[in-house]
Amino acid sequence: MFTSDATASVTIGPVSPDWTIDQLVEWIGADDVRSHDEALRALLTAVLAGLAPDAASALTPRSPVALVRAVASHLRAAPALRDVRLRDVAGDAIAVAPRPVGPATTGRRAPTPAAASVRRPRLRLT
Repeated sequence: MFTSDATASVTIGPVSPDWTIDQLVEWIGADDVRSHDEALRALLTAVLAGLAPDAASALTPRSPVALVRAVASHLRAAPALRDVRLRDVAGDAIAVAPRPVGPATTGRRAPTPAAASVRRPRLRLT
């Protein structure tokens, strides 16, 4: 019989203050999971606030996907902003970004630890 081990990893990756906004958007775009990551919300909100400081806070998107789209929209409208460093726009929000946030567990089992290996039972069929 076959046995398999399943592994799950929630490593977000390195977000550096030396990255440009364009590098951040490219990094997020390289893996679709990153665009849904709640841990990036604070960083993306700070970047968006830096790109459009006069925007009304009530109109600021709340989900990470919407924030990524809003940042990308500003980069399309003003390509020169792509070369701005994250430290110049986001400030202290960069330290918050790499911290992974687990899924909501209301009514569910507790999540397994990151990179936990789950051994599947062997079925003995005779």
